[in-house]
Amino acid sequence: MRNGGRLLLMVTLVMTLLWVQQHDLGQFYSHAQTRLWNSYQDWGVAWLAEDPHVIVVQIDGQSINYVQKTFGEEWPWSRKRYADLLRLLFEKYQADVVGMDIFMPYTRDQQGNTELLDIARQHKLVLAEIFDLNGGEQAFSTGQVGGGIPLTDKAAEKLFPRANGYIGITPQLANVACLGHITPIQDNSNGLITKVPPLIAWQGRLYPMLALEMLRCQAGTPYDWSLVPQANGWELQLRGLLGEGSQTRLVLDEQGLLRVPYRYPVRNDKTHKEITAIPVMDIFQNKIPADLLQGGMVLIAGTATGLGDQQATPLEYNVPGVSVHVQLLEWLLSERENAPSFSLDKWSWGIGFVSLALLYLLLTFRIGAGTVTTITVVLLGTWLGLGFWVWVNKQWFLPMHPAVLLLFFLILQVPLEWWLAQHTSGRLQRLFADCLPTPLIKHLVDDNRQDLLRPTRRCLTILFADIANFTQRAEHTDPEILATLTQQLLERLTAVSHKYAGTVDKYMGDAVLVFWNAPFTQVDHADRAVQAAVEMIQAIEQFNAEGNSLLQGEPVSVRVGVHTGEVIVGNLGTRFRHAYTVIGDAVNVAARLQALARELQEKLVISQQTVELLHKTWPLVSKGKIALKGRQEPVSVYALVHKEDG
Repeated sequence: MRNGGRLLLMVTLVMTLLWVQQHDLGQFYSHAQTRLWNSYQDWGVAWLAEDPHVIVVQIDGQSINYVQKTFGEEWPWSRKRYADLLRLLFEKYQADVVGMDIFMPYTRDQQGNTELLDIARQHKLVLAEIFDLNGGEQAFSTGQVGGGIPLTDKAAEKLFPRANGYIGITPQLANVACLGHITPIQDNSNGLITKVPPLIAWQGRLYPMLALEMLRCQAGTPYDWSLVPQANGWELQLRGLLGEGSQTRLVLDEQGLLRVPYRYPVRNDKTHKEITAIPVMDIFQNKIPADLLQGGMVLIAGTATGLGDQQATPLEYNVPGVSVHVQLLEWLLSERENAPSFSLDKWSWGIGFVSLALLYLLLTFRIGAGTVTTITVVLLGTWLGLGFWVWVNKQWFLPMHPAVLLLFFLILQVPLEWWLAQHTSGRLQRLFADCLPTPLIKHLVDDNRQDLLRPTRRCLTILFADIANFTQRAEHTDPEILATLTQQLLERLTAVSHKYAGTVDKYMGDAVLVFWNAPFTQVDHADRAVQAAVEMIQAIEQFNAEGNSLLQGEPVSVRVGVHTGEVIVGNLGTRFRHAYTVIGDAVNVAARLQALARELQEKLVISQQTVELLHKTWPLVSKGKIALKGRQEPVSVYALVHKEDG
């Protein structure tokens, strides 16, 4: 009976994990794997100490100040200033290839553009353009798109990301020989840049990324490429990119994206090789050795914080975006391959199944649960260590399937063995339930993130929703009917909150308090909150339209206030009672905004602090600055544009 139960659990575990990995609901599985791979890269920079080939000429704050004082030129610089810089790089310092991580969609000064064009004709200069992959009907289109490769391969047409818009190059420069895109793609789970599109499709042509175009421009030959199905996705083969007879292999995923192999730290560290960066002012002042750039590859980029090109990567959460292009160039120049020809996915699943079967066999032969647990931990650590070693030496990423199988074996089998020994059930779950809020248990157990419970200061977007005129309704409504009505309304509001991954803090009579960006980080927390607010209003309108008898012919409406600000969030309370909740002035502001909605005769009122963090475009209208009850400083607020207002 015991062995039969073990076998059933093993089969169930395997089938469940295969289903979870295949469907990846909520992208939990892929996000977890991405976090593991990001950690490999972060740890690996200490082991990948190689001499970098690429140098960054950075437009930092000091360089901007130097140009202002020396040439009397404010930022943004004229095209002539860039032309002067490029002449120095090519003619004085003998750089071989220069890529500009700066897009120039506007004409600005024609004389400067003419000088840039002359330089591009004489030297290996690669200019930049960027594509909008998400905008849809709201996509931007500025400047003129140049370069590109004719799109004749049907597989490529389906595989590579399709652009909806672009920021191109000024028409005066659109016909230069070398143009590469600098389009970023952020991971939805954590906002990191982990993948890039080597090629982007736009109106019948493919546009290469900046790193590829710099190598192609250096070689001076057209692209000779092919796309081949491969066990790990698709293989993009580029011939002659690194010289005659060379072949560069890029293994892409099913979306046509290449994982960035981060190998170099950005910050100074005595034990690490790092990306070499030279301020522009040192170029103008002739402060660098004459041979430092000779025959080298150079990237020009704005790195000053105020220029807005700060990105998050697995190695660093706030680095200049040019570091991504440097990492790609360094890796391409290393002539490494990012994946083998065989399927790592199937291979790793096989190892996981064999390991799991071995463990169950040990339990069958009455090897102690403690010993089996130790062996499991050793196997788990070995696989993770092997994954790190393979990344350091091969730049391959091993899937975490065996680790997940072993981890879930520990999570499920070890408690089961404990239950069989003690004749008890659910002890671990009850233990967690005694000290943690129920909605957080699964997250904390799955991710082992007890640290998320500690009260911390964080920027959250807070939503306060209240049913309008509920107090007046209560005066003439039977309490049982009122209770049922309240329950159904709050369920509608809560369902919307859960849809957009909001954390429901508490119910207060007919009101609900929800917040985003905790316990887990949500880079789009403002957009989630506003979308939830809009759909809450729609949900209540739908409830009215259904003609529920509980309404007694009197429809209900909801008022919502949304505000973003710093608060304290965590497991708060006393030894008698505690809960995962939020406290701070921002909570009061959200409540005041909800009350303000009644005065303004609006269903939704949003603070400017929230509006400033929105990534999407919303139909909002300013209501000016309004003094909220109990606050000295007025708050700038916005409301939804009414349909009748256009």
